Amino acid sequence: MANAFADQVVVITGGGRGIGRATAIEFGAEGATLLLAGRRMDALQTAAAEAIRAGANAAEIVHCDVAKDADLQALVGKAIAHFGRLDVLVNNAGVVAGGRLDEIGADDVERMSTVNVWAPIRLAQLALPHMREAKGGTIVNISSVAGRMGLPYYATYCASKYAMRGFSESLRREVSRDGIHVMAVYPGPTATDLVENVEFAGLNMTIATAEQVGRAIVRGVRWRTPEVFIGLGDSLISRWNDILPWTVDYGVDLMRDRMQSAVKKQRTT
Repeated sequence: MANAFADQVVVITGGGRGIGRATAIEFGAEGATLLLAGRRMDALQTAAAEAIRAGANAAEIVHCDVAKDADLQALVGKAIAHFGRLDVLVNNAGVVAGGRLDEIGADDVERMSTVNVWAPIRLAQLALPHMREAKGGTIVNISSVAGRMGLPYYATYCASKYAMRGFSESLRREVSRDGIHVMAVYPGPTATDLVENVEFAGLNMTIATAEQVGRAIVRGVRWRTPEVFIGLGDSLISRWNDILPWTVDYGVDLMRDRMQSAVKKQRTT
């Protein structure tokens, strides 16, 4: 379905790297007009150029720290001022810090809460009036398998991603009559710089690529699915955890020491 988004304006936070960059390229391949937001202008410029080469109608960039309300207002304002509309909002920007709960710094907890929870909610607030006026649109919230299954040494990160699950589900039911689609995405471990130094060897985890996640996001937006899992395994373990959590407790406990060792090298970004 080439050029399926040829008349659509897509805004992506964290658009210069990882899942954001891959999603921009996938939307670009379908003819979308892109506005990529982030803090690293060099990475945004590279991602925009790649999206144009893939077939994007246009690709603009904007410096945006999603922890700052003024930047979020400016981002939505630029989408409307330059393109006259905002069809798809991808809340992708995120940060992560792993470790024992009592050893994670207060600054890390605050930043995860702000970037992973407050910013997507605030951006949705800013985007919704324009989507309601247009009688349509899509809000994509990047959660995680960690938003479906609690993981030791990631308590605060899991809390932020569980929040995105509840927010997405609630908002989806709130705005469905307005023609607005809300989709939650639950990637498992993905090869991006967020997990650059995590040692997954021995944890028996399948690592997805950012490109796989990007393709799944675009496919989910096209078909207006409420939830997107990247692999069958991620979906099964998440739903198994809902039904028989004690069995997951047992399995995770067997790997807990290896998980603690792995997260010691977690990069916060």
